[in-house]
Amino acid sequence: MPESVPIIPEVVEADRLLPRDLLALKRFALLMDEAIAIPGTRKRVGLDAALGLVPGIGDAIGALLSTVIVFGAFRHRVPARKIGRMVVNILIDLVLGSIPIIGDFFDFMFEENVDNLNILLRHRDRQRPPRTTARIIAFVLLILTMFIAVGLVIVAFLLVGVIHFGRTL
Repeated sequence: MPESVPIIPEVVEADRLLPRDLLALKRFALLMDEAIAIPGTRKRVGLDAALGLVPGIGDAIGALLSTVIVFGAFRHRVPARKIGRMVVNILIDLVLGSIPIIGDFFDFMFEENVDNLNILLRHRDRQRPPRTTARIIAFVLLILTMFIAVGLVIVAFLLVGVIHFGRTL
């Protein structure tokens, strides 16, 4: 009896096998990090690096746009630890990219969108259907409500302290 060879599935599917929303995220990541080839090198740069050149708000806009891939990861049930890593990648790009001159160079070298997309593709749950947009919005609203509630409680305690004890911060 011939030995059977175990079938080992590929971790990342070919583009033709990906759902449409993941293909759109892939195009987005390439636009953000690898849209234009630098002549004479193997390096490519994208919109994220160009946004980083805008003083003050460029890196913040790039970070905000990069969260689209994180929402895609949440939709496709990527484990929370991996989503946390994706957020850290965005924060690293935001913080280090905000440093004048050095940050601009960093923006050209660091490709957090492509890295985050690869995390999403490797760790998405293929066994269960993606979360619906309504469910994601409900989750985000719940988190925002919690942050607002905690903020209001902190402000209330500060006001009570100022009124009751007559102290200012």
